Amino acid sequence: MGPRPVVSTAPAEQQPQPEKINLDDGHAIKHKLDSTASEVILQSGYVEDHLISNVKITLGLIAIAVAFYSHFGPGKFPANWSAVVYCVAAYCVLNLVLIIFCNIKEGDSFLITHPKPGSEYGLRVASRMERYSDQYTLIISSANKWLDREVKMETSVTDYFHSDGYLAEAKYKHHVAKLLSQYERLDASSDPRPKALNPGKQD
Repeated sequence: MGPRPVVSTAPAEQQPQPEKINLDDGHAIKHKLDSTASEVILQSGYVEDHLISNVKITLGLIAIAVAFYSHFGPGKFPANWSAVVYCVAAYCVLNLVLIIFCNIKEGDSFLITHPKPGSEYGLRVASRMERYSDQYTLIISSANKWLDREVKMETSVTDYFHSDGYLAEAKYKHHVAKLLSQYERLDASSDPRPKALNPGKQD
């Protein structure tokens, strides 16, 4: 894509400043695409489910509290060695539980939502982008991992970023909205077959 044209339609102080991305940083590119996709979905009437984040924070705080107690609790080592051993064991168990919980409930998704009115389950939104690759895959599926229902969009990031590092936001948001509409039609039809969207051939 060529340089992004700059069009001023409002005073500078009222216009949000676009974020310039380092096109050599795959992580930054993926993060920008992910966050923009989240914005589109949340603006479509879905509400983010914060339960997983709250559980992660709670388990993390408990683990930190256990670690602090092992260092600053009553008694001095080696007199309190049994308490220290229990704290270390508890800390390891809490971290293991946290890892298992994240893998089961969150996986590679960056957004999980509550069900929209009229739907039984919310959304699970994930993306994939291999290191040193320009191929980006956005996946929208049911928050119920046992329900084999998903749609995905596979494309090159060069379709969405200008040569100066700015995202072609309107184009990308349009394609995310189309993918979301495709999922909602799939969900309404109760057809479990996964489908793929190639946005470059849709317009």
